[in-house]
Amino acid sequence: MDVARVADYLAENPVFACLSAADRGALAARMHPRHFARDEIVFHRDDIAGHVFLIAAGTVKISVPDESGHEVLVALQRGGDVFGELALFDDSPRSATVTAITETSAFALTRADFVGVLERNPEAMRKMLALLARMIRRSTGHVEDLVFLDLPGRVAKCLLDLAEASGTDQVDLTQEDLGGFVGATRVSVNRVLADLERRGAITIGRRHIQLLDRDLLRQDIRY
Repeated sequence: MDVARVADYLAENPVFACLSAADRGALAARMHPRHFARDEIVFHRDDIAGHVFLIAAGTVKISVPDESGHEVLVALQRGGDVFGELALFDDSPRSATVTAITETSAFALTRADFVGVLERNPEAMRKMLALLARMIRRSTGHVEDLVFLDLPGRVAKCLLDLAEASGTDQVDLTQEDLGGFVGATRVSVNRVLADLERRGAITIGRRHIQLLDRDLLRQDIRY
C-alpha cells in the first residue's frame, strides 16, 4: 500500500482534511485495503460498526428500507468519498446498507485509530462538528425535495445533482435505484425518463443515463 497516496486521498475528503498532514499520514499507515465485487454488500443496516471506508476507485450506494420494506436510496459515493463515517462518532449499529454498484477498491480505518488522533487535536474536533452540521443540512434539503417537488422535478433534480457530483454527463444508476432516490416505483420513474428521452433531455442506457440537455432538466424543477 502506498501510504503517501492514501494520505493524499484523505486530504481531499472533508472528514479528514481538518487533520494535520502528519496525522493524516499516521492514519493512512493504519488503513487496510479492501476490494468489493459489483453488487457485493459491504455491510448491512444494523451490523456492528467500527470501520470507516475511503473509496479509492468505484461507486457504492447507501440505502435503507422504507416502512413497506422497499429500498430507499440515500446516496451514491465515489472515488475519494468516505462512507460509514458515523462509526467514527459512536458505537451504534450501522444506520444503512452499503452495496458496491461497480467493482470498488477502498481503505478501511478503525474508529479507535481515528478517535485517538482526533482527541489530541481540539481544533480538528471543532471542524468535525461543523462538518456534521453540514451533513444534517444536506439531509434536510433531500427531505424538502421529497415534500415539495413532484416526481418529474425530483427525477430531474436527482439526475442533475448526481451528474454534478460525478463531474460528467453520465449517471451510472439503474432505474430501480433512481426510484429509490426519489421515493417512487420503477414503473413511475420509467415513465418520467421516457418523457425526458422523448424531449431530448437524456438518453437511457443499460445501468446508466446520459444527460443531453441540462436546461431542459432544470425546467422540470418547480417548487
